[in-house]
Amino acid sequence: MRVPTLPRALELRVAAVSGVLLATVVSSAVAALAQPPQQPRAAAPVRLVAGDVVPPTPVVLSFAKPQPPSRTPTPEPAPQPSPAATAARQLPASPLCTGDGWRERRGQAAVASLLHQIPAGASLAFLPGRGALKGMTFYDQHRVEVYVGACGRESDALLRHVVAHELGHAWDSLHMTADLRARYLEARGIPAGTPWFGCDRCQDFGTPAGDFAETYAQWQRGVTSSRSTLARAATPAELSRLAAFFQD
Repeated sequence: MRVPTLPRALELRVAAVSGVLLATVVSSAVAALAQPPQQPRAAAPVRLVAGDVVPPTPVVLSFAKPQPPSRTPTPEPAPQPSPAATAARQLPASPLCTGDGWRERRGQAAVASLLHQIPAGASLAFLPGRGALKGMTFYDQHRVEVYVGACGRESDALLRHVVAHELGHAWDSLHMTADLRARYLEARGIPAGTPWFGCDRCQDFGTPAGDFAETYAQWQRGVTSSRSTLARAATPAELSRLAAFFQD
């Protein structure tokens, strides 16, 4: 088989172009080898910046509203009273609170609970309750009226206090003279000449007569409390000294 050949002029041109290309490649390689090797570039430093920590968003927890069961629930049994409550209902009512003459029995029980004898010569009556008015003493008659409330509305302690207070007025009406009253004012630190009675048929805790009845009630009940607004409650030591005003 015969191989075709290029014309002579074309061969010369191809040879010239190839020589130029080869020379260019060789010169580029020689220039690259002649340059000094380059050092690797260092990585840029990383800056750490401190910042506030953002708190997480609050989460609200909720629950779906309970739905009623599809079937009718079994009703819970009614609570049973305790044995103590049952026993209390079975106990008979106090004879001091029910039956004919219960006010008199309550009043006399209050008198019996006092520490000292009641004033001789004073009359004492226990009458139906009159609301806020608990008792009254009629000085000219030496008569005491105590208005007794129901047990559920007036405690035994309050009734005892009322009885003792009014008996103090009774003692005052029977035994206290102008001279004794002046001495009492001095003993209690109440200014001399303070009118003994502040008013007629009024609450007397702010008068010398009322203070006397309250202090007498302290002595009769053996307590340290007083409702007097005229002077502080007497101490046990003071009561021992003031007892001279309350007995013969």
